[in-house]
Amino acid sequence: MIRLLIFILITAALVFCTVWFADNPGRMTIVWLGYRFDGSIGMVTLALLALTAVLVLLWRGWTIIANSPGWLGRLLGSRRRKKGQQALTMGLLELASGDVRQALRHTRAVDRYLEDDTLTRLLTAQAAELDGNNDAAKRQFEAMLEKPDSAFFGLRGLLQLALKANDREAALDYAERAHRLRPRNPAVIVTLFDLLLTSKRWDRALSLLVDAEKASVFSETELTHRRALLITAKAEDAIAEGENAEAIKLLRKALNSASDFTGAAVLLAGLYRDLKQDSKARDVVIQSWRTAPSAALGTIFRETLTGDPLAKVKSVEKLVANNPDHVESQIVLAEAALEADLWGIARSNIEKAMATKAEARHYRLMADLELRENQDGAKARELLIKASHANPDPDWRCGACGAETDRWVVSCPSCHSFGSVEWRAPLRVHQNDQNDKPSNQAAAVAIEGNVIDQAPDQAVTT
Repeated sequence: MIRLLIFILITAALVFCTVWFADNPGRMTIVWLGYRFDGSIGMVTLALLALTAVLVLLWRGWTIIANSPGWLGRLLGSRRRKKGQQALTMGLLELASGDVRQALRHTRAVDRYLEDDTLTRLLTAQAAELDGNNDAAKRQFEAMLEKPDSAFFGLRGLLQLALKANDREAALDYAERAHRLRPRNPAVIVTLFDLLLTSKRWDRALSLLVDAEKASVFSETELTHRRALLITAKAEDAIAEGENAEAIKLLRKALNSASDFTGAAVLLAGLYRDLKQDSKARDVVIQSWRTAPSAALGTIFRETLTGDPLAKVKSVEKLVANNPDHVESQIVLAEAALEADLWGIARSNIEKAMATKAEARHYRLMADLELRENQDGAKARELLIKASHANPDPDWRCGACGAETDRWVVSCPSCHSFGSVEWRAPLRVHQNDQNDKPSNQAAAVAIEGNVIDQAPDQAVTT
């Protein structure tokens, strides 16, 4: 609408001017350099308009001629970029397919068309690494450190080469430098965290968790768990160095961070027991039993009890009241009841535990009960045979490699995995050869029979 109005106004103005000049033709005489020109006002106006149009066309032509090198350069540059990007794509595809020779050929094309040595060095390094020439790859990655834009990628490449060569010290240095360049890069944070754990730099790992939280690398639960593990690791070192007061302080801090952390509770309760502070050890066990009962905590609790067996049963009953339906509550109460010759309490709790998941230790406890209550050696022997085929007993075991340990530790002694030791049952191995069962059972009868026959009045140990 506005454009139409403008067009109408301009047209009206031109018509008005044309009519006005027609009504007032007039004449104009120009004398210049000895020449004389006579004409009407309208002709002079048209001549001026024509001259203006010619000047505009000449200026436009000159502008195009002056800018033609840049335009031609942009045209040629666009074609070069297209060829370079095509070469880059083909180089990456050849790398993915494992053809190092073709990848290097495309790398040279990238260098020629794109004139970007960062891409060339990266492709060359990747091709050399794929070809097994780690020294050549390292030279390319090191050259990338010279430019700020490519330094991070060079450090990432050097980090991977160091990890491949199992050079943990160099890898840690590269990871720290890469983290300084990009403190919120998830891959660098995870790699650096693992390297810090390997070198037992607990304080630096704790500070790294702050960046991990900002970058949302770990969930809130995992952050809490890792923080508690690191604090407990520091406590382990303090215990090894005889700094018990510092260890107690750290372990309490770990439990405040994660109240259901069994490892810290076992260490703290065991430390109090070793320091003859039995009441504090029991307090730790009682507090932890509400959320994470374990056989290790139950053992420590019973070891710190004093008095006659009946008094110990009363104390254990107060403990298990915090979590009465847990299988470990039933087992620790059954063990205390057996020691006090309270057969009914022992039997009911063993049966409750077996109803959840029958394990070898349950059958051994029941065999102990049959032998002590009823002096039934045959029944006890039958239960021990069942124990040899039942679900294996849980113990402190690494979830990464499956290695068994005699106590809870922060890092697995076998594979050094951090925080992987848990109270768990091993994977059960089933016997496929049915013909072997009779011989296995016979061996179990012979072995267990010898135990019973040699010590008929003693309890079967668990």
